[in-house]
Amino acid sequence: MNRLFSWKRCVACVLALLSMLVWQGCQGCNPPVLKTLDLSPSGMATGTSGIKGSIGWCLSPGNPPPTPFSPGAGQIMVGFDDFFRAGAPPFPCSDIRDAIFRGGVSFDLSQFSSIVSADLLYDAQNSISRSNGETTGQSPPQSFATTLGVGTQAFSFAMPDDNEASLPTSGPSFDVGVSSQVRDWISGAHPNFGFVIWGPRPPVDPGNPPEDNDAQITWYGNFKLRIVYNPAQNPNAPQ
Repeated sequence: MNRLFSWKRCVACVLALLSMLVWQGCQGCNPPVLKTLDLSPSGMATGTSGIKGSIGWCLSPGNPPPTPFSPGAGQIMVGFDDFFRAGAPPFPCSDIRDAIFRGGVSFDLSQFSSIVSADLLYDAQNSISRSNGETTGQSPPQSFATTLGVGTQAFSFAMPDDNEASLPTSGPSFDVGVSSQVRDWISGAHPNFGFVIWGPRPPVDPGNPPEDNDAQITWYGNFKLRIVYNPAQNPNAPQ
């Protein structure tokens, strides 16, 4: 019994000594005070690519109707909208429109020299799906975007990107870690052309376009880039 008591007492003494040494070693230490800043987008755009015209035995170009969908104020639109009207046999000339929508969101990071972390926050605000001639909306909205990339040029119709990562599809609110992408922009390792959000389809193959009347589209908004940073290392950021 005495031996057990002595062993426990010895351990307690060692722990107390270590705590004292750590405390003495850290006297005068000031851990950095981090700040969090939510940035609003400096630019937003929806790019539309794909094909529109006629395929088959055609003597003149067709005139399929334009897509009826567009983003609202403060929104981007992601997904696709197909139109197909089959021509009459035996030499059919079919009208076709396969529109692909990609959204771009950019942020001004000029006030930062380094960051601790970054997260992209946004909401799915509306969505529609069309199949077998029936268009339906979802409540809560369904997120059809599958991929987050970083732009390789200024926003355009095609919205090309690289450094792609998969996106969650359950929402309607999203919080996606983007620390590595933002660090690349700040360091200059990658030019800052913003984020590109797209899916669920890749670009249309003109040699094998979808021949259907389906659509899947989500409208996204409330974008914020949440930056956590050390003010001492970012003199141009809010202190």
